[in-house]
Amino acid sequence: MNIQAIRSCMPAFEETLLPGLELEAAGIPVLAAGVCRRGKNLMFYLFSEGEDPDEHMEKRMKLERKRRKGTLTKREELLANVELQEAGVMEVIRGIRVAGREYHFQSGSSGVLAEYNLEGRMLLYYLLSQNMSFGFLETRKLSGIQCTAMELEGEYETIPFSQQEFACLEFLEEKRYYHVPVKRKMKLHVGKQSGRKQTFSMKIPDRREWGAESVQQREITYYINNIRVEDSWTEKKAKYDEMLEQGILSDEKEYQMFLNHLEEICPQGMRNLVVEYECEEASLEFYTREQLQEKQKIKEGDGATAFFLAGRAAKGKGIHGMELRGCVIQYPVKPDISEVNLELLCAFLMPEKEKSQPDREKQRE
Repeated sequence: MNIQAIRSCMPAFEETLLPGLELEAAGIPVLAAGVCRRGKNLMFYLFSEGEDPDEHMEKRMKLERKRRKGTLTKREELLANVELQEAGVMEVIRGIRVAGREYHFQSGSSGVLAEYNLEGRMLLYYLLSQNMSFGFLETRKLSGIQCTAMELEGEYETIPFSQQEFACLEFLEEKRYYHVPVKRKMKLHVGKQSGRKQTFSMKIPDRREWGAESVQQREITYYINNIRVEDSWTEKKAKYDEMLEQGILSDEKEYQMFLNHLEEICPQGMRNLVVEYECEEASLEFYTREQLQEKQKIKEGDGATAFFLAGRAAKGKGIHGMELRGCVIQYPVKPDISEVNLELLCAFLMPEKEKSQPDREKQRE
């Protein structure tokens, strides 16, 4: 690091609007610092809370230490991946609306204001020198503040809206999805199920109040209709044989790599379980108890070919009038299995559907 490197990170803008608005994007509190013009480019700057990278890394290292000791279970690993996921504003904002006109983003970058993020820190110092307030972020550690810079589409000779118009800024939001833990254990027989109504409640961090950790309670309804066994080995091997004959697989080595992954998930003579269920609001992730208790090892030379047994997409309506889905459990079981210990470990929640006008009026009453 030298003086030239620091100087290259110092902001130089021809024009700025810096109101420092406290807003919300899909449940994430953000500070819309402002819009700055550099040449013919408009940059939109946002600040929000982010996880301290040192704390995040320590949690990851703890998992890896358990893996190396041979004590990390698949259940712990899966839950950690859900709980350590980071949702940033880049995932939920696609643009802004000012004075009735929409401006979309064409590129962007994001990172916490850790010591190595010199560019982000220099931007912060610049904004502080302009006497801009950082509101709810004033007392946060710098290493826990996320800085996001988004470039707007197009070229601009001047900022195309006034300070007063910018104060009425609105976000153009993407629909937000949530990967959440459920942890619902069950013991079921293989075959047709009673299909009784089941629910689980999730706390979703939407519409949070400033300085508070208030959440929205959301109840998800689902029905398990059937648990069946599937001969994945026979079905997929026939497909790979055909792919090899047609030249889709480049050579025998690639073909063998596919078979090796298939052998791990469903060896010849074994079966996979398929949980057929109805649910409109989420894709459910089921696992067997034995699968979740397995100790995770450090694997070398893993390829990205074990994609074919993922949970299947919606396939019309079920007997309860809800979306019919299937979750293939990537764990081999015997063909004559009659009873299984399952856990609905996680769920991938869809965005809530917009309430109709009568629904909103009823809610207000």
